[in-house]
Parts: sequence; structure tokens; C-alpha cells
Amino acid sequence: MYKRKETEDYIWLFPLFGVICATIAILVPTAHFGSGGTTWDWWMWDLISLGVIGYPSVNIFVPEMDFIILSIITTSVMILNVINMIVLSVSTRKKKLNTNNFVLRTVISAVLLMCIMIYYAIAMGSAFRDGLTIEGVPFPPGFPFWLAFTPSFGIILPFISAILLFIGVGLFRRNSNQKLYHVSPVTDVATRYVSPNTDVDTRYIPTSTPMGARNYCPECGHKILRADVRFCTNCGFQL
Repeated sequence: MYKRKETEDYIWLFPLFGVICATIAILVPTAHFGSGGTTWDWWMWDLISLGVIGYPSVNIFVPEMDFIILSIITTSVMILNVINMIVLSVSTRKKKLNTNNFVLRTVISAVLLMCIMIYYAIAMGSAFRDGLTIEGVPFPPGFPFWLAFTPSFGIILPFISAILLFIGVGLFRRNSNQKLYHVSPVTDVATRYVSPNTDVDTRYIPTSTPMGARNYCPECGHKILRADVRFCTNCGFQL
């Protein structure tokens, strides 16, 4: 039987794309420097890869406490957001989240993604304020980190992930506000929303119930007496 697709049937893809972007951001560098055959790549979890033409690259972790604390906070928030978005995507795909829950958790993830990257960018610049030496390379006090290093995908992708989440929320809310279900005029639900003086042959009710918890078939308006049924007993529509 043909199943009509609605916007909410695809909303789960937005947190899924957010998961992909955030996961890649953890795995790729946040900053890159290249000049004169020398390259530096910096990950948010405090890993640095140093490369010089003709020599094997060197991977190290900076033992400075400023970088250790920064990496723990940033990476932990990113991982928690990835887990939350995975749950959002799966729950929304199975239609086990209501509108308010989906919107709240999605907005929280989007805001956290942007805030943690802003914090990371500011903290990285501040970490060089007093100067330090990494693998024999001196960084003078006040070293302008983001002028010397170029922001890489590790810091850009979380913002893209947040934008995708906001788009998903916008589409979900728009769909929830505009979507109407066709209901037979003989049902008692229709009479609560439509004036008895109307002479049209169809009635509509707003979608204010949680996903997966509707009491009436969205296709024919037949009342669903059991919560565990998967098909309408009147028209066969897949619930």
C-alpha cells in the first residue's frame, strides 16, 4: 500500500547529518599552519602533528594545563552532543518524540555546538598569552594564534552541524503548525473543531498530539481503539 510521506518523516535526517559533521570535526584538525615546508595541525583533543619535508611527522600532546583543560571540556561537550543527536535521530525516525521534546533537545545541541567552538577559539588564543615552547619551537608572549594558524574543518563543521539542526527545528515546527489531518465528518472529533453549520464534506483537526500517539487514523479518521496496532482496521493505512 502506498504510504503518504510528510515532512516529519524526513526530519530525523537533520540530526543525523549533524552527527556526521560533529563526528568528523572531532577526527580532523581544528587549525592548520604551513610555511616553508613545515606544517602544524592541531586537534581539539590536544593532539599536534608536526611535519617537515624530508622527515617523518611527529605527533605529540601538549602537556600544558591550559591545553589539557581546554581539550577535555571541548571534546567532552562534542561527544555528548553527538550522543544526543544520535538519540534524537533514532527517536524521531521511530516517531517516539513529541514536538516540544524534539525542539528543546535539538536547540540545546545546536547552541552548545556553537558555544563550545567559540569558547575553544577564544581559549586557544588566550593559551599563548604568556608564551610557551613546543618541541623546541618558541612561541613569544601574546602570540596571535588565529593569525598564524588557519581555522580548519574541526572548528568549522560544528557550526555547520548547528545550522542543520536549526533548519530541522524550523521545518519541524512549520510542519507541526500547518499540517492538518483529514477526518470523516461523522466522527465526534470533527464536531469539536468544525461548526455544525458548515456544509463542507470534510473536516480537519490540527496535529497537537505527540508523534506515534494519535487516536485517529490520519487517512480516514477511523478511531483507533488499541495503541499497539500498526495498521488502520478501516482503511489499512500504516500508522
